[in-house]
Amino acid sequence: MKRNRMRRFFQQKQYAIASLVLFAAIAAMTGMYVSNRITNERQEQELAQKQQELADQSLSMDNHMDQFVNPDKLPEEQEEDLTSVTSIIKPQETENTENETQADKEMQDTKQNASDESDQIKEEPLTTKQPEQAEDKEEQKKEDTAAHSKAAVALNFSPESDLSWPLQGDVILNYSMDQTVYFATLDQYKYNPALIIAGKVNDPVNAAATGKITDISANEETGVTVTMDLGGGYSAVYGQLKEVLYKEGATIEAGNAIGYIAEPTKYYSVEGSNLYFELLKDDEPIDPMQYMQ
Repeated sequence: MKRNRMRRFFQQKQYAIASLVLFAAIAAMTGMYVSNRITNERQEQELAQKQQELADQSLSMDNHMDQFVNPDKLPEEQEEDLTSVTSIIKPQETENTENETQADKEMQDTKQNASDESDQIKEEPLTTKQPEQAEDKEEQKKEDTAAHSKAAVALNFSPESDLSWPLQGDVILNYSMDQTVYFATLDQYKYNPALIIAGKVNDPVNAAATGKITDISANEETGVTVTMDLGGGYSAVYGQLKEVLYKEGATIEAGNAIGYIAEPTKYYSVEGSNLYFELLKDDEPIDPMQYMQ
C-alpha cells in the first residue's frame, strides 16, 4: 500500500517537476541572451569610442598640416622658425638649378655629337655602294672576257682532241649505251649516256674543252644544265650545277670554271652530289672516256 501511495504521489507531481525544469531552462536561456546582448552593446560602445578617438586624431593632424601648408595661420612665435627653414631650403634650390643647368649642357653636347654622327653617316653612302659597284664591275669583266674569247678562240674539236677532267672525283656510273646499268635511286636498270662523277657541293666544275655556251636551262633530272658547242659537230653537257658564271653566247677556254656542284636532284639522291657530264657528236651521245687525257 505504501508503495502504491508513493507511486501515485510521483505520478501526480511529475508534471510539476517537468514544469519546473522547463522554467529553469527558459530562465537560463533568457539569462544567456541578456548577457550576450549586454556584452555586444558594450563592445559596440567601445568601438564607437575608438572611432571617435581616431577621428579626433585625424582632425588634429589635418590642423597641424594646415599650419605648414598655410604659413599665414602660424602663430607669431613660429615665424622665426619658418624663416630659418626657408633659409635652409633655398640653397638646395640653388644647387638643383645648377644641376639642371649642367644637365642642359650635357644634353646639348649629346645632341651635337648625334648631329656629327648623322653628318658622318650621310657622307658614307658612297662607301656602302662599293660592293654593288664591285659586283657590276665583275659582271662587266666577265662579259668583256666572254666577248674577247668569242672573237679570239676558234672552236675546232676533232676525234684527235683531248678532254680534261671537268671534276676531280670517282666515276660512280660509267657511260653505257650498249647495255643497261643499275641506278640505285631509281632502283632500275637503264642506259646511261653520260659519265656520273662524284663530287662535293660547291666544288668548281671546269670546262673539259674550249667551247661556246649555247644553252643554260634546268630540268627535273639533271638540274641546272649547261650545253657548250665544241666545234666540229661536238658538244658537251654539264648537269647538276649551280651559280653558273657565264651567260649564253660566252666562249670559255678549257680549264676555266663554269659553275659549281649543286645538291643532287631526286633522280640521284642515293648516288649523292655529282656532275652529269655528257659528250655528243651530231647530237648523239658518245663515250667521253675515249677522249679523256
